[in-house]
Amino acid sequence: MELKRILALAAICTLLVSVGCGGPDIGVTSEEVLIGTWAPMTGPASNLSTIAKAMDAYFAYINDQGGIHGRKLRLLIKDDGYDPARTPGVVEELIDGEHVFALLGGNGTANCLAVKDYIAMKLLPWVNPGSGARVWTSPVNAYIFSTFPSYVTEGRILAKYVVDEIEADKYGMFYQDDSFGREGQEGVRLGLRAADKEIALAQPYEVGQNDLAEVAQKFKDEEVDVIFVWSITEGAAALVKALAEIEDYDPQIVATQVLSDPVMFDLAGEAWDGAIVASSVPETTSEEAGAVKAREIIEQYGNGMEFGTYAYWGLARAEILVEGLRRAGPELSRLGFILSLETIDNWTDNFVGTPISFDSDNHQGLNAVHLSKAEGGTLVHLSDWLES
Repeated sequence: MELKRILALAAICTLLVSVGCGGPDIGVTSEEVLIGTWAPMTGPASNLSTIAKAMDAYFAYINDQGGIHGRKLRLLIKDDGYDPARTPGVVEELIDGEHVFALLGGNGTANCLAVKDYIAMKLLPWVNPGSGARVWTSPVNAYIFSTFPSYVTEGRILAKYVVDEIEADKYGMFYQDDSFGREGQEGVRLGLRAADKEIALAQPYEVGQNDLAEVAQKFKDEEVDVIFVWSITEGAAALVKALAEIEDYDPQIVATQVLSDPVMFDLAGEAWDGAIVASSVPETTSEEAGAVKAREIIEQYGNGMEFGTYAYWGLARAEILVEGLRRAGPELSRLGFILSLETIDNWTDNFVGTPISFDSDNHQGLNAVHLSKAEGGTLVHLSDWLES
């Protein structure tokens, strides 16, 4: 089975070379490897641009160590403003205009979905799409690798924790009205259903709709005790600030890892205190070896960037790509790179500090989260790694 798969991939790559539309060595010279990404450098989710900037900082760190097999890594970052209508244009420019070797990251579930088929048609390796949608790795996609836990898994874990640890009669859901929010809601509902619980009130959020006093009041009127929050930072901050304005109402906020960055304290202030959030990296104040190294890299190469969760994400996601390049050896091809990633097995020498594994049947290298609690402007460790 494995031999058949390798031969099939090799045949595809040979075909690509013969027709001149994306051979295995495009984006590679004797001196550098060209990697592409896109991010909301502007727009309503521009704080997520920190992820791409941290990826670039990690490449600078690697280049100062001599690069990978003598090649320097260069990251091209294109701005799509968190607008899925703009994403296809910037990705086409990266692939057909800049001729990148592989793609790394790219922010937003709707944005990633807008280019999924195009990238697949080009047979381009894509490491860590900036989304926890299941579609990237289930079923397995030969060209996509992810260490971003799925939103469904995350939602189930959060729901189970809440049922086991928090006394509540009614549960609510505040979700971004797109595939990101809907998959999170699915996970939460599945987790609650396992305990014979359900969502009493679900309220959708449109990006940019930040007057949420009416939505907050609906949660109060329904007497919701716990609100699961699945949106970008601006929406979540607007919600908790609106909730804080209501007298005699203090529901427990339980949030997706997308809201685990300290930027939430800047946007929401004290209203964010008490929130429980998932995360797929350790707290930024952790003294774990990976966190210490990550802080040092951002301090030296981050050009004044704050070391928050998004910066940590950028380092951790770029590290997977770099490890694949290292294992692929000096004769770098796209096929060799893909196969090298599949040799990562129970790998713990990473920024995250928990095992990461891929193989030919599994390209979801990490599908667990741990939980933290917002207290006094920082995130405090609440649980070890949890799986659904």
